[in-house]
Amino acid sequence: MPDVVITRRPITLEVPEAWLMNPNDGAQHRMFYAGLLSALAEMNVTIDPVWLPRGAERAPRRTTTDKFAISFHSHGSDGYLMRCKESYIPMYFTMDSMGYSCFSELARHPERFMPAIARIDTSRAKAFVDGVARDLRANNQSKYPQPAYVPPAYTGYLFVPLQMEWDSVAQGTWIDPLAALERTIHAARARGLHTVVKRHPLCRSAKIATVLDRLDQASDVTVSTDSVNTLIEGACLVVGANSGVLFEALLQGRDVISFAASDFGTATHQVRSLAVLERAIAAPAPPDAAWRYRFLSWYLREYCVQANDVAAIRRKIQAFVARPRSSDLTATHRFYGGQGSLYLYSAFDRIKRRIFS
Repeated sequence: MPDVVITRRPITLEVPEAWLMNPNDGAQHRMFYAGLLSALAEMNVTIDPVWLPRGAERAPRRTTTDKFAISFHSHGSDGYLMRCKESYIPMYFTMDSMGYSCFSELARHPERFMPAIARIDTSRAKAFVDGVARDLRANNQSKYPQPAYVPPAYTGYLFVPLQMEWDSVAQGTWIDPLAALERTIHAARARGLHTVVKRHPLCRSAKIATVLDRLDQASDVTVSTDSVNTLIEGACLVVGANSGVLFEALLQGRDVISFAASDFGTATHQVRSLAVLERAIAAPAPPDAAWRYRFLSWYLREYCVQANDVAAIRRKIQAFVARPRSSDLTATHRFYGGQGSLYLYSAFDRIKRRIFS
């Protein structure tokens, strides 16, 4: 195993109780967490587990350059942390130093990743992405459970997937979402396009319900409850903030206009004002298909890890702790051995009883 920079002190490892027990996607979180524990065991390090109840993920983390932490659903620019979160399609997770979506290093500093994306072979990227898209369609998969797939009743419309008002990633929006929805419908109408809107499956906002009831009265607007796979398939253009449905639409080969920061923003036509949004709908100018394929392939195969890929998870951790930091640019240590693995498996046994019993 190569030398890497790491502290001799235990690694702080957050145990995300609410996500591990979630009835919708707890299975993928448990698989990822098992892979994470296995990777740390292979590295023979000690861990200091910290239980993370829902709500605590928004608390600031305090670390030092010799105290490494693996955190869940957190974001921030300070601290010696690797921040993990489920990605936009099942079984893929991000491991980013700054957070997820609009908070991530990828969203804030995309230029750091451009050379790696540019090196991706386009034909191989296309074959991989098309395969992922086929599997998602065939299994009617999305981040949230969907109604049964049915073929779209008509095609060639503009699709708008809405998000939760209180979602943390709403901080990344550049345009008020309801104002953007109104302007999107107006711009689509000017092109002679029908607009299909889908409310977020967990949204219970009375304000959103009132707005959608009013908009649904127009003959060229439909508020749909169909599967996102149905709605993406029939769309000629998808418009939204930074919803994971936009990422799914990119996988399915649809042009996407986005009005919020995200970790996939460079694969979309990004706009920052209502006027620019209207012009973009009139004449979309998204990145070309070759770039989209390279980005999506790199995102899933190199930026993300699959929940059960222990080797990839281990490499992510090793690469992160090897990155130079201002206070230890010359420090080089091996992973601490000794009783580390015994401590790790003892902790895992206690955690496992809580998770899998």
